[in-house]
Amino acid sequence: MVKTLQDMCIGCIGGNLHRINRVGSYIPTVHKELLIERLANHDMLTLEYLPTVTYNLFSQTLRNIKFYKCSQITDHVLKALYDSGCMLHSITIHGCENVTDAGIMHVTTEQVDLEEVHLKKLVNISNKAFTQLKSPNLIELDLRGCSNITTEGVKMAVINNPSIKVINLAECPKLTLSVFSIVAEALNENLESLDILDIMNDDSLCAIAKYCPNLTRLNLHGSNRVTQESILKLSQSCTKLQELDLSYVSQLSNRPDSESLWTLPTSLTQLSLCGILLDDRDLFVECVIRLTSLKGIKLSGVSALCDDTLSKILSKIGSNLEILDLGCSITNNITDEGLKSVNKYCDNLESLVINLLTTITGVTLIPMFQDTTRASNFKSLYLSCRKLSVEVLYAVASGCHNIELLDLSGLDIVEDTLLVDLAENCTKLKKIFLKACRQITDVGVCELSRCCPLKAVNISGCSNLTDKSIFALANSCHYLEYVTLNGCAKISPVAVRYLLDCCLERVKIMHRVPNAYPDQLMAKNLDTGEFCRVDLMNVT
Repeated sequence: MVKTLQDMCIGCIGGNLHRINRVGSYIPTVHKELLIERLANHDMLTLEYLPTVTYNLFSQTLRNIKFYKCSQITDHVLKALYDSGCMLHSITIHGCENVTDAGIMHVTTEQVDLEEVHLKKLVNISNKAFTQLKSPNLIELDLRGCSNITTEGVKMAVINNPSIKVINLAECPKLTLSVFSIVAEALNENLESLDILDIMNDDSLCAIAKYCPNLTRLNLHGSNRVTQESILKLSQSCTKLQELDLSYVSQLSNRPDSESLWTLPTSLTQLSLCGILLDDRDLFVECVIRLTSLKGIKLSGVSALCDDTLSKILSKIGSNLEILDLGCSITNNITDEGLKSVNKYCDNLESLVINLLTTITGVTLIPMFQDTTRASNFKSLYLSCRKLSVEVLYAVASGCHNIELLDLSGLDIVEDTLLVDLAENCTKLKKIFLKACRQITDVGVCELSRCCPLKAVNISGCSNLTDKSIFALANSCHYLEYVTLNGCAKISPVAVRYLLDCCLERVKIMHRVPNAYPDQLMAKNLDTGEFCRVDLMNVT
């Protein structure tokens, strides 16, 4: 795949703003926004170039701004945005380490049209950052990872913006339990989605249930102080709830608290019970099959999950399921016999997770992947199982033409021939995880790069790969966002730098090599056009 003409033009303009007279007057707003994001992604907002950028691109018409992990984004840059007079609809500032309260105050002052504010992993902002955030139109507020925000800061934000419907407070360790009642009372019936990990207890959840009857999504992941009392009140009050994550809510493992699962609202379409060590198989089955609207269920690590309970559940709700997660079973109770029920009852699956099921070969799933209609529904498959049959992989490669995510981590049976088949048949593949697939070489990775619009690649531990694979990714997959290369000793830092320069997004690359070859030298063969290791050639 090659860069689009639009991307090439935007790249050319971005590097030559200082050479084109009054270029800002000719660029549409949507392309100004894209240029600002691309320049930040490639760390081009230097002290020398920034005045040119602000003069040509910062204007009153800007509506959406996104900065991701750019150390060049400072309070000065955000003040320049404010000075431009733009009335923003959305702001995303993620992981920009040099942004402080002053910058956030500048960029949110008098922004009454704001609908979305995403301030993620900004470790240098405090409660003071929210003093100017006042928008009657604000719908979504994401403060994930802002480690210095306290309950008082959240209180200020929700009281000044009571229209918020979606709020994310995960990974904010200084929040206290009182934050829940504050959020619930301030946002009241407007609140529809709440994300916060670990700290919720019964009193907090009861407050949410009391004041927020329109809640449709709630993440209680790891809230091990939540018991039957609050789950019952949640079920009774929040009858519109559609997505509920109860993963690792350990109190629900045993009676009487586990009995509250009987009362979960039948409006649920997505449910996660991952990590709940519930042993009562009858209770487990009865709780799940009454939820007839479910389209997605995650059962990874549930003790009661076995061939028998899986069959009983899928016989009742399997025909509606689009997402099924059975991976990482803590027992060996799921076998190929149990997976027959997946093939038998699940006609509309789009995502299947069977990672780390140690005893299965997956052969009973082959008919599903050979069924043209059902196979074409799949968008994501997690198949990292030690004993998985190679026949399953080739059935997936030939039948699942719309697959976008594929996890084959740790499978020694994966070879270049399989990757070539995937490249030819699965041309929508965006994410592929091949960690420790030791037989693959540059041949397979290059073919995937050529044919698929890859955005995320994990090839850690694939010791046969060289810079040739990285150059192929760089030259073909310009929208890459995530690449893991740990342990790939034949891949050089120079190739990694080239990859970073070629991609349009800011790429997160992990390349830790304890025993890298010190004398690596890559060069392009002018006769063949291929890149090769010069240090391995007999060159004088």
